[in-house]
Amino acid sequence: MLIDKTRIHEYTSRPDFSIREAMRQIEGNKKGLVFILDQQGILMGSVSDGDIRRGILNGAQLEDPVQSVMNSRPFFINLEEQHAVDLRFFQEKGFKMIPVCDPLGKVVHLLSPEQEKSFLPIENPVVLMVGGRGIRLEPLTQNIPKPLLKVGNKPILQTILERLFLFGFRNIFLCTNYLSDHIEEFCGDGAAFGLNISYFKEETKLGTIGAVKYLEDRLNLPFLVMNGDLLTSLNYKSVLDFHIENKGDMTIGSASYKTKVPYGVLETKGHQVVSILEKPTYSFRISGGIYALDPKVLELIPKGDFFDITDLMDSLLRKKRAVIAFPIEEYWLDIGQHQDYEQANKDYTNLFN
Repeated sequence: MLIDKTRIHEYTSRPDFSIREAMRQIEGNKKGLVFILDQQGILMGSVSDGDIRRGILNGAQLEDPVQSVMNSRPFFINLEEQHAVDLRFFQEKGFKMIPVCDPLGKVVHLLSPEQEKSFLPIENPVVLMVGGRGIRLEPLTQNIPKPLLKVGNKPILQTILERLFLFGFRNIFLCTNYLSDHIEEFCGDGAAFGLNISYFKEETKLGTIGAVKYLEDRLNLPFLVMNGDLLTSLNYKSVLDFHIENKGDMTIGSASYKTKVPYGVLETKGHQVVSILEKPTYSFRISGGIYALDPKVLELIPKGDFFDITDLMDSLLRKKRAVIAFPIEEYWLDIGQHQDYEQANKDYTNLFN
């Protein structure tokens, strides 16, 4: 229950550390947050994964001090209270760590449940869209579906399934089409990955979300929909948690995309040139192929028709439903073209080994 004092630095940060540094700590410690201490070790606040995502959506930059997005009123207990804390207390309160402070507010130590490196199993399903033809990756995909192409000496799909298990997901649906028998043979019922895997095969192409309509009676909890060709170090459960916390109808995993214009860009007013930007770089947030959905939105998907995820977004926006952006600042790569595939193989070892 007591975190080793030699490891407390993994769970604490200084207020002037950058948001980027805090994100690395959170990803590394597997607790979902860090506590902010001043130079004397006095507890100033806490920063969770959700605090950071909300800060980014409100304009915070990754190099800003983490103090700018922290919760300045974190929960803590004093030395006398710590003896009443047990595993049930953590479960009831939903805490993953609790700082124990002396009368001056200095953190003496941290309490945490025994289980630190894995997530408790959850019932929320995940739908993986793995039926694409992968035309841009031909000839690699002529005899093998794209999700089974090897990255880091294992299929992309295997890495996704293993990471879903790591973060607590157990119930997986695979929507297949192209070379579906290859995927079913590789994944089976999911037992080899500790998962429960079911299948829906598209007999005709239904777009990037249309097949999910056929799973409607089995999707009774908030669930994830993901493309089966993504390589990312993202904690998938953080998307689901963010979606539930913010009461979204749809949450879109939003990756950062930068493009550099190789020319001088003119800003004009009428015929007059106002300014010149030499080879500027523009940054955008793009849909990252990872979504969290409330089951109620499935009523908007027509059964049997071609229907893309962007069609669902448009329908929800027209109806003024809650469509939320979840900022993905971790490593993220859509393996759509040959250069992406080569890059994924270069990056894999540093990410997951």
